[in-house]
Amino acid sequence: MPRTLLLEIGTEEMPARFMMPALGQLKELLKETLTQLRLDHGQIRTIGTPRRLTAIVSDVADAQLPVVREIRGPAKNIAFDAEGKPTKAAEGFARAQGVAVSDLVVKATEKGEFVFAVKREEGRPAIEVLAEALPQVLRSISFPKTMRWEESGLRFGRPIRWIVALLGDEVIPFEIAGVKSDRVTYGRRFTEGQSIGKKIVLKSANGYESALEEAHVIVDHERRRELIKSQVQNAAQSLGGVALMPDELLDEVTFLVEEPVALVGHFDERYLDLPAEVLVTVMQHHQRYFPVAKSVERGMLGSLMPYFVFVSNGMPKNPNLVIQGNEKVVTARFEDARFYFTEDRKHRLAEFVLKLNEIVFIEGLGTMADKTERLKRLSMELYGGLSPTLIHAAELCKADLATRLVNEFTELQGVIGRVYALLDGEPIEVAEAIEDHYKPSPPDFELPRNEIGFWLAVADRLDTLCVCFDRNLIPTGSHDPFGLRRAATTLLILLRNAPRTVSVSECIDAALKTLSDTGMVQREKSEAKVKLLEFLRERLDGLLEAEGIDHDIRQAILTVGFDNVAAAFERAKALQELRNKRSEWFNETVITFTRVTNILAQARQKGETFEDKVKCELLQIDAERELNELAAQIFPQFTEKVQQRDFLAAFETLSTLVPTINRFFDEVLVMHEDPQIRRNRLALLRQIELLLLTIADFRLVQT
Repeated sequence: MPRTLLLEIGTEEMPARFMMPALGQLKELLKETLTQLRLDHGQIRTIGTPRRLTAIVSDVADAQLPVVREIRGPAKNIAFDAEGKPTKAAEGFARAQGVAVSDLVVKATEKGEFVFAVKREEGRPAIEVLAEALPQVLRSISFPKTMRWEESGLRFGRPIRWIVALLGDEVIPFEIAGVKSDRVTYGRRFTEGQSIGKKIVLKSANGYESALEEAHVIVDHERRRELIKSQVQNAAQSLGGVALMPDELLDEVTFLVEEPVALVGHFDERYLDLPAEVLVTVMQHHQRYFPVAKSVERGMLGSLMPYFVFVSNGMPKNPNLVIQGNEKVVTARFEDARFYFTEDRKHRLAEFVLKLNEIVFIEGLGTMADKTERLKRLSMELYGGLSPTLIHAAELCKADLATRLVNEFTELQGVIGRVYALLDGEPIEVAEAIEDHYKPSPPDFELPRNEIGFWLAVADRLDTLCVCFDRNLIPTGSHDPFGLRRAATTLLILLRNAPRTVSVSECIDAALKTLSDTGMVQREKSEAKVKLLEFLRERLDGLLEAEGIDHDIRQAILTVGFDNVAAAFERAKALQELRNKRSEWFNETVITFTRVTNILAQARQKGETFEDKVKCELLQIDAERELNELAAQIFPQFTEKVQQRDFLAAFETLSTLVPTINRFFDEVLVMHEDPQIRRNRLALLRQIELLLLTIADFRLVQT
């Protein structure tokens, strides 16, 4: 009879950012393990709190499915003599496989008739095979950082303190990191006077969640998240305001508590004189509090109220004391911020530019003042004209890095630059560009608001990438100290959304020239460019994958180039849509296109040369004349669709060639013995190939 499988890994408090990836891995590892073990099962759920990673699998079979194995032996004419009697070869094979000679069967294969030993392997009990397999599941979960705390040397996100492993009401026995699996779990910390929490002995896997809830643990993180959201909203509404609840903060708080209880704190109204961005940063990023505003309309923050909502892990014995403690902490942080803000405002933002000489950009790569000078040059080159506003924004964009407020609250870089610029009376376009040149950034990846900020953002990424690749500071494995992967990804997002068509190659050339003009280049420009283009290709492949583009289509698109990033995305989306919606027609069309590229590839391997243009007087057969005429007819329409980035229509335009291409291959001998005719026919196919390569290398598209 199928039973519920429960696996709970009890740990010390895990960092919130570890939890969702770990739960995802646990689900996939269990799914793979149960499949390999041949254990039928139902739904797999993974849930968790800061102290536990839990998997619940419904309807797990009591035993493995049996498996029938067929082992091939000698050929029939070797295993049996002319009279059909088994030979010594058959007897030896049967003996080796542990079956009777009479049980051998003869089966036909592609290589002839052979004898087979058919062996049925009965399934083992689920308890046995799970006891062997589950320790490896635990060992296979990876974390950004791991700890080692006992003699076996197991590395895990945090020390393992208990393990629950049940199949129905039976314990699945195993041991890992000195901890034996059992049916004992623990409630929320510091309940009933116990720091580890109330001890709970589970009778079966099915009573797990309800037993924990009685012990003050909401183990389902999705339910816990909704409880936090509801409690925080209600608390803010009771104050006449709206809680600011970005998803990333809500997700983090969800994995900081096991039993959420929302409480309200208050701070002195005099701190509302500080920029709202400073107060919000302190509350959200430093304290994990939810600020309260009078309103939030169209994504814009209304004026803040002197309150915040925080989430306690369970109802404190003395809530007022806990609230007062949190109020003291946030007041101290606000007081620091007010002091730094007051000190900063004794100077205009432009005065901080001089201090950039004291801030190192990257060790060995100059100062932020050097980078600022390069940004002024490069952003103007990318902008394509003289813009005093852009030059001024570039000059000020890094100035807030020298302020005391940003030095204390690094998350505010750019934001404080905008605030101080507006207080200084700078144009709003300049102020927005100062903040926006750090965009797009996670989690929302919002784009810069104006063109000045856009080109400044592009210049900033290009400069960092090119100077690092020139010095061979290229990320390896998970090691990326200068954030180059993020810089490359956000650069591609920017170029995809550029206000005008922009060339990746030309952008890199402009950045390398700026570096060269300022004496920063150490190696051949072409070497750095090749490595950077390959790096960008890898990041673009990841972005396309995130949008649901299949691997083969991604490779077909990227192989013909991505100099126009926006067009690369549109080409990929068009092919994916055609595959999804018109797969049979799409496959047939691609097969025909591939015939063209394959025969040209074979010709190149043989050293054949092609004419630049097709000579009509050398066209001898109606099929080749028709193909030449049709290709010439569709060329203007195809080119127009490509320029409009309407690649669905462009592909469909090319598809009108398919019947004529197929007729051409049926009736025309491409590799004619006459060199002139042969080169002319190859030239005709080359003209078609050039059109195809505008979209993709169709040889890489699987049909």
